[in-house]
Amino acid sequence: MRHILYFTAEWCNPCKRTKPIAEELNRDNVIKIQFIDADDNGELCRKFEIKAIPTFILIEDGKELRRMNGAKTREQIEEFING
Repeated sequence: MRHILYFTAEWCNPCKRTKPIAEELNRDNVIKIQFIDADDNGELCRKFEIKAIPTFILIEDGKELRRMNGAKTREQIEEFING
């Protein structure tokens, strides 16, 4: 099953622009998105080698398919999901 790990932070301005879009995609059942606060989840950030936020990681069957960094539009995120 595909889902997205979305690494974000409260203080991050690009995250503030992108988070409502991610919440909308999650609410519309486009894809399941797991919201991860980078400040509260250092171990996960290290595991996934997060170097920038926001970061979207597309996961399928426990494996990373691809990742995308930075503030994005809904259309860009949907394109990322659909590859």
